Amino acid sequence: MNLLSAKTSMKSYRNILVGINYTTASRHALLKAHRIASEDGAKLTACHVVPLGEITEFVDFYMIEHKIMTDAALSSLEGFVEETLGADHEVTCMICEGIPHHELVARANEDGYDLLVLGDDDYASDSRKAGQFAIKCLRFAKMPVLLMNRPETNPDGPIAACLDLSNATNPVLENAARLCSISSPDLHLVHVARPPWLHPLKIRYRKEVFEDKGLKEQFHEVLDGQLEVVRQKAAELISSPIKVCMLESEDPTHTLLEHLDATDYNLVVIGRVGKGFKGLVTDFMGGTAETLIRHLGSPLLIVPLTE
Repeated sequence: MNLLSAKTSMKSYRNILVGINYTTASRHALLKAHRIASEDGAKLTACHVVPLGEITEFVDFYMIEHKIMTDAALSSLEGFVEETLGADHEVTCMICEGIPHHELVARANEDGYDLLVLGDDDYASDSRKAGQFAIKCLRFAKMPVLLMNRPETNPDGPIAACLDLSNATNPVLENAARLCSISSPDLHLVHVARPPWLHPLKIRYRKEVFEDKGLKEQFHEVLDGQLEVVRQKAAELISSPIKVCMLESEDPTHTLLEHLDATDYNLVVIGRVGKGFKGLVTDFMGGTAETLIRHLGSPLLIVPLTE
């Protein structure tokens, strides 16, 4: 099967939404979203969702008009954006009320945004809670979600496109290429394979069988061919240097995490769902993507599978 049989085209982000909750991470998210929007000529909207009932409590207790409270909330958001970006930011500010992750994603889905940018570091000291807000948003978002968990320290650092060689390959590659077009960093195509001889059920796959019959060479030949197809497609999309990183592991998820942390990527792009040729990405909420959200030290762009 041709992994890139569906036509992959280069498109710029046109309509970006960034969620603001006044944390340090949301400031990082705003700075990154503004940089992408400025380079792509995209419209950028900053949105703060006031938790359901918060304004109503003030209105009822202090007998203040609802509009006065919403105007105050909007003024606070505008002040935060100006403080972060300066007076000439050209960012639209929007206040909503509701359950924050539901309302933010509803606006992103219903109003035609093609990128949602979030910051989420409130619970970084507790891995069980890290990325919780982002994970809630990702369950429902129909567009790529960029999670900023730290400031952009090296804008020209390499970008990693994590490939499972499934149908998620196209959208992951396309979004990585979009980001490479902004500052022309190196692009690393990263794939972690779990070959049969490293399968946990080793009793079913004896290593010597693969060696004696030359099956390991055949396996690598097929895998190398698939990665070469992806590399060639990437070369058609961008002019940046491209490097293929192929690893083998009994535990692809943790090997991938170790590789990404050791390389110190500026940004990592990964598919949201997909069971690939070698099983890099499994069921989204229980697999690789959630592990990276909770533990990766680099900003992460999570791309949904395109049907």
